[in-house]
Amino acid sequence: MPATKRPRATRSRSSRTPLAPGDDKRAAILAAALVLFGRYGYRRTSIDDLAHETGIAKGTVYLYFETKEGIFRALCESLIARVIGAAAAASAAAAPIGARLRRVLAAKFEYFHRLLHGSPHAGELLDSTNRVSADLIRQADRAYLRIVTRTIAAAVARGELAAGPGRLGAAAAADLLVASAHGAGSDAGQPVPPPVLRRRLDDLVAVVVAALGGEARARRSA
Repeated sequence: MPATKRPRATRSRSSRTPLAPGDDKRAAILAAALVLFGRYGYRRTSIDDLAHETGIAKGTVYLYFETKEGIFRALCESLIARVIGAAAAASAAAAPIGARLRRVLAAKFEYFHRLLHGSPHAGELLDSTNRVSADLIRQADRAYLRIVTRTIAAAVARGELAAGPGRLGAAAAADLLVASAHGAGSDAGQPVPPPVLRRRLDDLVAVVVAALGGEARARRSA
């Protein structure tokens, strides 16, 4: 029996993804991709769907992106830039080290948790990301780890955290923090509710900061 195509909803122009100022068509295509990939998954979303969602011609979509894979990679680049920018801003904020680290973790782990696990196609989207954009993810992971390492190293330099024999160095502490945060968002492969993820990230930061002498130093300086 031939496969039936998913019916496309008929909507007014006002209900579609709005065009953005500047490079409006490219931005609108990526905004539509974020919506449709989350709603239908990567495989079931077509260039036709994206053109319909943005209200622009299919041929115009191809002027910006040669393939659907190209759109997916561009969307990944956009989301990565947002995460790295937010993490860098959190690292530089005027706040205690525990709050800074917590915001750095939120910039990545809470954001992607909301984005992916709010979709019924989270597993497929993760598989597609690993297949289509693995190189981008590796680069992003390295950039993010550098931000966490710099955040801890700067706190040590300012005396917020302790360094020396018997304590983790900044790179080792950052690696432990990020690796642990990766596992905080799921149990047995199933996503945990957002409040559970937030509590786990809170506890994780508290443990790492305490291990580096942050709580004791804060009490002595109070």
